[in-house]
Amino acid sequence: MTDVSRGIRRIARIDLEAFATNVAGASVLDVRADAYGHSIALVGPVAREAGVSSLVVSDEADAAAARAVGFTDLHIGRLLRDVGALGAEAYGLDDAGTPVLTLVGEVISIKHVGADAGVSYGYTYRTEAPTCLALIALGYADGVPRLASNRASVRVGSDIHPLVGRIAMDQFVVDCGDDVPAAGSEAVLFGDPGTGATSTHDWATATERHPLQLTAGLGARVMRIAR
Repeated sequence: MTDVSRGIRRIARIDLEAFATNVAGASVLDVRADAYGHSIALVGPVAREAGVSSLVVSDEADAAAARAVGFTDLHIGRLLRDVGALGAEAYGLDDAGTPVLTLVGEVISIKHVGADAGVSYGYTYRTEAPTCLALIALGYADGVPRLASNRASVRVGSDIHPLVGRIAMDQFVVDCGDDVPAAGSEAVLFGDPGTGATSTHDWATATERHPLQLTAGLGARVMRIAR
């Protein structure tokens, strides 16, 4: 087993250029659930520059975050029928628009195992052949749905590999086959397929939820970073 002993990266990268393109021409934006994991503090100023004048937010806490970045015209609570706010497409989580959020974890250890090795608690997955397992420092405490266990895929290095075994509170395992990722390298759960990442839609399908629910559920330990 190879380990790294330093700060662990749990990052949601927010592509503000893609977001600006997605909201161009909109006057009202739906940012409920703190912009569905994208952070009002990050996307709010960009939305204002793109011409958005009004926001729909989930509660008073989100309204306060919106006021802090200059919005005064706010709708709190359920989306009003006559508002017509831009929602999922603003974040690239619908059929239109470029995906804005990329969720990244860190490979914190690797392990070479033989065939029939049980993975994670309960051994719901056993390796079919000798392989390399990568331990990723993200778990259900960070908003990674447990239903992704043995269902979803993750990009580690330049290739997509299956997420195997049960997702734990702080970590999960990827079966990397013949690939041997370096400890400390990135694992991309979902993002823009144009960059080689698994799509948010694929992850949403694997976890039986809407992409907006997937991004809204990201935990507080996941650092939102603009790029």
